[in-house]
Amino acid sequence: MQAKNMVSIIIVNYNKYELTERCIESVVDNLIDIEYEIIVLDNCSTNDSYNELKSNYIENENIKVINSEVNTGFGDGNNKAVDSAKYENVLLLNPDVIVLENSIQDMIKRLYEDKAIGIIGCKLLNDDMTLQYSCRRYLPINEFLLARTPLKKFLKADYIKGINEKYLMKDYDHIEDREVDWIMGSCLLLRKEDFINVGGFSKEYFMYFEDVDLSYKIHKSGKKVLYFPKVEMIHSHEQQSVKKINKLTFIHLSSMIKFYKKYRK
Repeated sequence: MQAKNMVSIIIVNYNKYELTERCIESVVDNLIDIEYEIIVLDNCSTNDSYNELKSNYIENENIKVINSEVNTGFGDGNNKAVDSAKYENVLLLNPDVIVLENSIQDMIKRLYEDKAIGIIGCKLLNDDMTLQYSCRRYLPINEFLLARTPLKKFLKADYIKGINEKYLMKDYDHIEDREVDWIMGSCLLLRKEDFINVGGFSKEYFMYFEDVDLSYKIHKSGKKVLYFPKVEMIHSHEQQSVKKINKLTFIHLSSMIKFYKKYRK
């Protein structure tokens, strides 16, 4: 079978085995004429995720469940799983994604139509099937800090709206293919070779901005980051770090500072 008909699907789980199982079932139900493996890395969950997943899929030779004894972060969890991937194409999926009919096949086909594509991401939909703005622009650090954290509550609504519309690319119809700055890491397809060549997800990010950084590195390598809205998947996105100030907010801010300091954008 040709490489374009093969894919390694990577899912990093942390305490959400039920969502991960839903994601896996959606993959299995909608993959036709594709040779595949699903690699689930349990990132040192504090509940019984690993045992639940291991026991549920122990008899499925296409699904491998790996236990990480240390949680070194979402990005590095993906790196570990990609290292063991046996196919040329790698699809990075969040556990809270539902794969729809022909979506993976169509993404792989589009990837092979243009060797210059480094990352391809599909259109993500909210649970109510409305558009989720998952392709985005880089912002100056001051605009990101003010508009994409709970600090926005202290600023004029019109000012925040303008920044967010630019950031979320609301001036784009999300219908035609488009090269973009970066794509949210909930669903990313790329060649394993390209992922390895740019160093995978950068390990300095425990959570957040690893997808921004990966897209930036792909651009620097001379390849495209392509938003491909013909393909749709559902993403149950929580945005816990943006809605209110909590521990995740500070992790988000820390990752943001690391990114802007690293690239001085």
